[in-house]
Amino acid sequence: MTISQEHESTDDQDTTTNRDSILEVNNLTKIYPDGTVAVEDITFKIASGDFCVLIGPSGCGKSTTLHSLVGRFPITEGEILLDGKDITDAETYKRDIGLVFQDFQLFPHLSVRENIEYGLSQINVKGEERERRIDEMIEVMDLEGMRGRLPEELSAGQKQRVALARSLVLEPKLLLLDEPLGDMDYKLQKRMERELMRIHRNMDTTFVYVTHDQTQAMRLGDQLVVMNDGKIEHSGTTDEVYNYPATAFVSTFVGDSNLFSGELASISEDGTSANVDTPLGNFTCGTKNLNSPPESLIGESIPFSVRPQYIEIGDHHENVLSCRVKDVIYQAGSGTQMLLEADRPEQSPMELQTKSHKQLTTDADTVDITWKSENATLLERASVLPDIDLEKDILGE
Repeated sequence: MTISQEHESTDDQDTTTNRDSILEVNNLTKIYPDGTVAVEDITFKIASGDFCVLIGPSGCGKSTTLHSLVGRFPITEGEILLDGKDITDAETYKRDIGLVFQDFQLFPHLSVRENIEYGLSQINVKGEERERRIDEMIEVMDLEGMRGRLPEELSAGQKQRVALARSLVLEPKLLLLDEPLGDMDYKLQKRMERELMRIHRNMDTTFVYVTHDQTQAMRLGDQLVVMNDGKIEHSGTTDEVYNYPATAFVSTFVGDSNLFSGELASISEDGTSANVDTPLGNFTCGTKNLNSPPESLIGESIPFSVRPQYIEIGDHHENVLSCRVKDVIYQAGSGTQMLLEADRPEQSPMELQTKSHKQLTTDADTVDITWKSENATLLERASVLPDIDLEKDILGE
């Protein structure tokens, strides 16, 4: 076997409690008149100035949550606090919240300047203050020279900036964005992501953004709220959600993951690692992600995940597994993905993947893969939803 490195390519856990929260949502439930439970008893906080992303599969309740915050959908139960003030039953225009739709909903008969000015006229901002705000928005959004254009004369990216300016000129405490990049092509999405991050930094406004795109969520978000079937699986910083997922669902939904399942056999003397017996062998995992005392889980069935980028070729770490090589895919600028297969007694083979920023090649049919125990994350819960089967509902096996 030869491996060559040719060259490098260029739970309702909520961690905002230690910072000032601009938004608090407590036990929010939304049931539609036909009896559909869209959102059920969710609680989360968003820190002031954060870029928070609500993410989850289609139909999970993220857009319903967003529109409940702004008052477009009256909630069935719960409480919404904005900067400490209860706005649960407040009229939409009194909530100090802006909303940008996916289709932008600009007034077609109004110019760029008039679209931006419209909200100010509704709240009676006049004179020099009105002009100051409009000029500031046009500068921040890079719309100089377009003041007199109608929406039909603008590109999709320009329309988005006008929609943002129209909301931000009102100086809301919170700006909600409902999949505003959903209809854009890939290149335009990437450019507008950079624009959103620039605007967020410059305006120092708290953003709440809805998307089903996991990679986009991780690029944009300081905080992720991962939803599933009307409930919150995990709320935390992007780093925490990715590296210490609260459930197996989060581990597989946010980013790629290799998910193993077995029985927790023993705990190290210092309690920092655990041995898990699986059909593929015995592996050592870190215990940092557990909610329960590790000793209480001995003998229990428990999954653990290993992100593809933490798996290396070789046998130099605590955990080693022999696999068949199914495919090696190299993409310039992205690195190498290796698709592997490992045999399990009385089960179909397990598919695994590795990712490296380097270019890897192999002429071998089998390789040993290895990873550190600290990169094997124990997942005490499959999901916050009841009666979820790990293999069937999450792994699709």
